[in-house]
Amino acid sequence: MLADLQAFSSSGAISLWKAIQMLAVSAIYFGLLALLVKGTGALEAAKRARRETSVNLWLFVIDALLIAPIIAIVVGIIRVSIKGSPLELVRPDWWTAVPAAVTLFAALFVGDFISYWRHRIEHTRLLWPSHAIHHSDTEMTWLTLSRFHPINRLTTMVIDTTFLAMAGFPEWSLVLNVIVRHFYGEFIHADFPWTYGPLGRVMVSPVMHRWHHARDVEGSGSNFATVFSVFDQAFGTYYVPGPCNVPLGVNDEMGRGTTGQLLYPFIEWGGRFATRLGWRGKQKALEQTVHPTAGR
Repeated sequence: MLADLQAFSSSGAISLWKAIQMLAVSAIYFGLLALLVKGTGALEAAKRARRETSVNLWLFVIDALLIAPIIAIVVGIIRVSIKGSPLELVRPDWWTAVPAAVTLFAALFVGDFISYWRHRIEHTRLLWPSHAIHHSDTEMTWLTLSRFHPINRLTTMVIDTTFLAMAGFPEWSLVLNVIVRHFYGEFIHADFPWTYGPLGRVMVSPVMHRWHHARDVEGSGSNFATVFSVFDQAFGTYYVPGPCNVPLGVNDEMGRGTTGQLLYPFIEWGGRFATRLGWRGKQKALEQTVHPTAGR
């Protein structure tokens, strides 16, 4: 048991160190790009985002230290279970017969198609409480990509990995798919005023994804793709009326700080469960009996 704990701790430490290295690369890149695009306005934006950035960084550490090692194990089990089974719809040797560039593009395109529908499911009543954490950032920056609840991270990786494994993609293409989607995901979360012009009808732009994070606007139920905007156009969820200057965030009462973010889904799901069992109604009736003037 002690050896298992030591192995998990070591795995978590290695995962955290690798994640910090990737974070440092992104910080340098997006910091310099923001200064180039916005000048001193980039420093003012960073100051406004300090509180949200703190939450993002704490969730980043928790994810890299505790969640990523678990995800690595789960992903490995999924791939081994599907490989060579009837669930593997495309034989891996089929991909070796086509150019590597075609395989990589296919992995990115199919991966984005899968994540488009998974993302739409995350916006349903069942999974929204865990996904709402990601949307609660009112000062969206490239670091918002680190703002995911552990449950949301697990469901994302399980769904995406399962369907990509069924497509029989080789290991190297899946690794590159994760890397490309990670860095491009950070890019579209960054606060840059770019729509890509006509290219925005093919690729997801920072402005397009900012509309996805908009609060209380028509477009908040739109723009679910990460890389290819063609999916939103094909399924009627594309919405880019122009620059996005509306408030961001959610209407949900998320609680304060990192702890509030981590507890929120459980409180929300627990409240729904209690309502179904009638516990909330009974509690309110009891309160009215004991304190007849309560709530007046």
